[in-house]
Amino acid sequence: MKVFKYRGGNDYIFKRDLESIENNTFWAPTREVLNDPCEGLVSSETLLNQINLMKNIIGKNNKAINNSSSSFEQDLERLINMKDSVGIYSLSKNCTDELLWAHYADNHQGFCIEYDLETLISFQRNYYYKFDIEYSSFPPKLNLNDIIKSEENIRFIRKLIGFKSIRWAYEQEVRLITPKSGLQDYDYRALKAIYFGIRMPKERKLKVMKRLCGRGIKYYNIKFKNNSYKFTFEPIEDSYPTDKKYMYSIAPIDEYAIDPHNLDKKWVKFSSYLYKMAEITRREPYCNIVRHVDVSVNKSKLGKPVFFGQYEISNFRYENLYLTLEEIDERYSHIHDLDVNFENT
Repeated sequence: MKVFKYRGGNDYIFKRDLESIENNTFWAPTREVLNDPCEGLVSSETLLNQINLMKNIIGKNNKAINNSSSSFEQDLERLINMKDSVGIYSLSKNCTDELLWAHYADNHQGFCIEYDLETLISFQRNYYYKFDIEYSSFPPKLNLNDIIKSEENIRFIRKLIGFKSIRWAYEQEVRLITPKSGLQDYDYRALKAIYFGIRMPKERKLKVMKRLCGRGIKYYNIKFKNNSYKFTFEPIEDSYPTDKKYMYSIAPIDEYAIDPHNLDKKWVKFSSYLYKMAEITRREPYCNIVRHVDVSVNKSKLGKPVFFGQYEISNFRYENLYLTLEEIDERYSHIHDLDVNFENT
């Protein structure tokens, strides 16, 4: 899914944001510093009434129940207050909105980043929450169903920090929630393109291209659409093309990572792909070592195996790369620095 982040254009902000892109980081602030003072505004009256009703039904004089209820209310208060400590990274589904360019890109002097959302959260996919903002004329009301039926807390979190006034609907916001506010790392390949504002100076466009060369980023200029109030964009050439790949390295392969003898009989004829998959995996930008290469039981279909390469990106942190036969052949054909030819292995 494509999502967009508008960035400012004055000297300080431009320098800060370009450095952030170079370092593959984004800043997720707490709700208090966002530009909407109504962030996190919720009504808990319904929830408190439901809790009091439960107390009355179970019995006011039951000391154990009352103590348990008091503990529940304290836990609930802590859960509600969580909205003050999490990080919020606000994105949009739209890269051509005139108000977004005016409000968040320094009156069209800044730029807009295009991310692939799934890649952006890949480092912390088990800890981040993502959802579309819901726009309403009134703040949301908390109730017991938000807690009881919440899948991994996302329903409750959406009620806390996933609603805004309908006046903000033009933003088409997608919200990324991080466990703690502050600086977050991401896979640099999440950044797919940069769109330059109509008023962005040419020298700054060139500076962006030069500082980010080798990453395979696409560049676009925002322009007027058919002399109307609407905007569109057109591709422009990278002024600093290079064959040098960003973060390119070749990681080692664990001694026991490849074992064709363990392949299921129905996949034996594809055993050469184990070695191709290993060579592809070891060239993943964040790979420190390839730990295991095999055919995926869950993703493969009859006659159509899907291979995976499991690699370590840091201590006890692993990623799996999944590829079909066609994808393996395509990627392998672009590798020109093989130390060993496995074709006849």
